[in-house]
Amino acid sequence: MSFATYYMHLIFGRIPSMMSSDLILYIVPALTISILFFSLKIMFFNSPKLRKVK
Repeated sequence: MSFATYYMHLIFGRIPSMMSSDLILYIVPALTISILFFSLKIMFFNSPKLRKVK
């Protein structure tokens, strides 16, 4: 087993014990909504200004 695989097992093996199932029900929708909000903000409000073709 490589070092990366070993450390990934250590990190991801402890995540379910740190979070209860109720906490996941609140975190996943909040992350989804925040990702959608920021992507829409970037697409419509911070869009790059394109030069016109001559």
